Amino acid sequence: MENNNINNNANNNIQNNAMPGNNPMPASNVSLINRIEVFRYKRAYVKAFLISLLTIILLYKNRASICYPVFMISMLGILAWDCKSMGKSLIRNIEGKLDIKLFYCISLILLSVSKSITASKDLQWGDGAGILLLTICLLLKIYCNVEAKDITEQLLNIGRVFIIPLEHIDKLFSDFSLTKKAEEGIESPAKKTARSVILGLIIAVPLLIVILTLLGTADLIFGDMLSDILESIKFPQHLQDFFFIPVKFLITIIAIYTWMAILPAQTFKPMKEGKRFDAVVAITFNSLIALVYIFFSGIQFVYLVGKMELPKGYTYAEYAHEGFYQLLAVTILNLILVSFCKKHFAYNKVLRALLVIINMCTLVMIASSALRMFLYVQVYGLTHLRVYVLWLLVVLTVWTLLLTAGIFKEGIPFFRIITVFVTVWYLMFAYSLPDTWIAAYDLTLEKLPREFLIHDTYPDAAQVLMEDGRCWNEYCTYEKYRLQDYENKNLIEKFREFNFMEDKAMTLMKSSK
Repeated sequence: MENNNINNNANNNIQNNAMPGNNPMPASNVSLINRIEVFRYKRAYVKAFLISLLTIILLYKNRASICYPVFMISMLGILAWDCKSMGKSLIRNIEGKLDIKLFYCISLILLSVSKSITASKDLQWGDGAGILLLTICLLLKIYCNVEAKDITEQLLNIGRVFIIPLEHIDKLFSDFSLTKKAEEGIESPAKKTARSVILGLIIAVPLLIVILTLLGTADLIFGDMLSDILESIKFPQHLQDFFFIPVKFLITIIAIYTWMAILPAQTFKPMKEGKRFDAVVAITFNSLIALVYIFFSGIQFVYLVGKMELPKGYTYAEYAHEGFYQLLAVTILNLILVSFCKKHFAYNKVLRALLVIINMCTLVMIASSALRMFLYVQVYGLTHLRVYVLWLLVVLTVWTLLLTAGIFKEGIPFFRIITVFVTVWYLMFAYSLPDTWIAAYDLTLEKLPREFLIHDTYPDAAQVLMEDGRCWNEYCTYEKYRLQDYENKNLIEKFREFNFMEDKAMTLMKSSK
């Protein structure tokens, strides 16, 4: 707690004295600030260096393997270490109670495990997007204790976190310079030990080369084992790796260090309540929109639910598919419209009733969209895009219900509820391995979708394809180059890049040769 208090006090002193026109700082303040710069640099640099090093070792060109949960657990451990050095907790609030941060940590671990399980590129992309957003939310809670109730406000906070490293891109180097000046003439025991270790390593390297060479020729078994170990070690083979590895390391350490050093001193002020517009304006245009929606909702019941006769040349599948994406766009537009009117127009009972009507019609549109998609799937089968759209419709339904509740009750933590729901709903979806049941469903159809193998089937569905048998040979032919790359991996590559579903698919393909 002492370090935390010193850090906070010094941050205030630094900001006050950095203002143009302020008087020079007294010598005692300079001494205090030097102590703080040394503390802040040492606190943040070691952790940022470790996270950056782990990023290169575990994740460089390797974002879908067992290394990802190893990295995530390690990163959370480093963040817990940093929290402890500031007198905070990774999973508890200032009152000592479990916080939303615990949910973020558990979700990050589950998302990283999902990356190592699935070989689906779509799911890997979704896992990565979730990890990025939840990590930023976790950093905001750890270092700033910020979590806005309003979705727009929290998204602006997240955007600001991304901008901070660009605004303070020189922070790592300036803090290093200040720390060096503050420690001039002082050699700590740790620094002396590190220097001795480095010197010992420099001496050991040439000696080990000579000794291993002699021992390798003295004993053939030892020599063969040594050769296998050396062959399994793979150094960068492409010239671009010698550029991108240090660049990525530098970018990562600058970003992580800046967040750790700058975020605790940042102030995220709530968005000010702006002047509300006259409710009559909103009542006028929402009345017209509501009338159109009520009429449109009636048509949905007549033609989709009641199965009235369609115009000539239309099948129900074509009718369903034709308007689906337009309905989806209108649904999202309605949610934005209701959110805007509730926030920026004066309170009015008539306006509130109109917004409720629009929300109810939005639910009808969502139901119509889902029914259209189901009708289309029955004829043309499942694809990843169709499944993901159905997943999105569930999210939009919850969002609409939440907005409807917000019309009657103020202070609902929209961002937290939506974040928790979307995260849990996505994890359920990802861990169900949708590729497997998409393929299983499509194989029950009389005619397979045209792009079934080439575009829409990933190694997650290999077991299903092999058991069915009809497309297995074609699948093996399509994936033969992946199998060749897999078989050419050395021991370290196989361990570092191990993915459960990819390994299962490659094993099945090898056994069927």
